[in-house]
Amino acid sequence: MKHKPKKFRIQENQYQFPYHHLPYIDSNNNVVNHRALNWGFKYFCYLLRSKELVEELKPKSILDIGCGEGRFLGLLSKDILRKVGVDLALKPIMFARAFHPEIDFYVKDAAEINENFDVVTAIEVLEHIPDEEVSQFLKVIAKVTKKEGHILLCVPTTKRELSPKHYRHYTLDILKSQLKDSQVKLKIQKVEYIYRSPLWLKWYSKITINGMWIFEINFLRNLIWEYIWNNLCQTNQKYGEEMIVVLQKVDD
Repeated sequence: MKHKPKKFRIQENQYQFPYHHLPYIDSNNNVVNHRALNWGFKYFCYLLRSKELVEELKPKSILDIGCGEGRFLGLLSKDILRKVGVDLALKPIMFARAFHPEIDFYVKDAAEINENFDVVTAIEVLEHIPDEEVSQFLKVIAKVTKKEGHILLCVPTTKRELSPKHYRHYTLDILKSQLKDSQVKLKIQKVEYIYRSPLWLKWYSKITINGMWIFEINFLRNLIWEYIWNNLCQTNQKYGEEMIVVLQKVDD
């Protein structure tokens, strides 16, 4: 088709997301019209702040370890010429390739990567690594980072209740201890605590998104997000539910 008709273009432009998968059939064979992520505000707080921190470094290449469906790499500036994502699971990589065909995604262990990058990220990954494997994981991250390159880690803090799928949540001291045990040549450059969830916001989330209904007023949601971004996304050690740490690889 040399020329795409207007109606075809309208249809094509709707595929920013596979909207036919928004409704689904539940375990009781009922059709459900909506899906929702009740921790979406927090998710975008640490994702967008990680994006800002990476772009401040002005890298030309980046490797995202544990990239999942590629959302983070897809948000980054086009000025980053080389973007690579790896994950051990096939299904999220298939999603990543579909959503972001311009980015290289691989189903493989980061230890199999024979390339060095200006920036290496592991966002919400380290808490999934068994205790006895953390040192080796940190060594792999350092290995694939260029000399004087940077590493960005984002982990849940002990402010959050330990998730059944996590081995641990973090304080800065826990991370420092793991770095010391691994003997990697990495220097902490910056530590930020992300997302403070006041009681009113927790109640708002429970009221608007729960097992009975999903209810949102667009302009109110937008006002709440603006307030969160300006006042709650960056917080302190006392309240932060996520911790972002930027490290630099130093000379041996």
